[in-house]
Amino acid sequence: MRYVFGDCVLDVGTRQLLRAGEGLRVSPKAFELLQLLLETRPNAVAKATIHDRLWPATFVSESNLSTLVTELRTALRDDARQPRHLRTVHGFGYAFCGEATEAGAVVPSPRVALRLVLGTREIPLGAGENVLGRDPGSVVWIDSPRASRRHAVVRVSGDEAVIEDLGSKNGTLVNGSRVESPTRLRDGDRLEVGVAMTFRVLTRGDSTETGTSG
Repeated sequence: MRYVFGDCVLDVGTRQLLRAGEGLRVSPKAFELLQLLLETRPNAVAKATIHDRLWPATFVSESNLSTLVTELRTALRDDARQPRHLRTVHGFGYAFCGEATEAGAVVPSPRVALRLVLGTREIPLGAGENVLGRDPGSVVWIDSPRASRRHAVVRVSGDEAVIEDLGSKNGTLVNGSRVESPTRLRDGDRLEVGVAMTFRVLTRGDSTETGTSG
């Protein structure tokens, strides 16, 4: 999914924020905040809802949210007094107040299917964001106390997948190494997201029993 507003583009699949075609450096939390406000536009989002999305089951100061809003306004060259994109709803939260359009997500090749294999479960990954965690609404639901509610996310664009930790308590590992930044996944990678699982890239119609790497 790509959100286009003014001369800016938020590309959820590639995890990029662009202005006039140039990449803008924003923190993962700031990116997630902008995505949330775009998803719910033009409705205002309560601070409590934003907190639950960005810092699930974690206590943080309210100033953390204010810092993220300031970061986004700086990146987007938005004026808090005359906002074109981010509006403060005093005593409540924030809203995206500008015009935005949505462009379709880039879908994987029809010849390739991306999967996470968790025990006997074979879970398909769709284009865009695939959240992993204890939240029942997660694409990959993990029934383990070692997993956070929103533990990690796998972002799919075309035939590529990138995993990112979402500030989980116990961290996310790929082949035994802790994920410190968005990390591209390759067929056969072993993941630790509260529990162990395997990332697979399969020819459509195959199962994980055919051609499984040892």
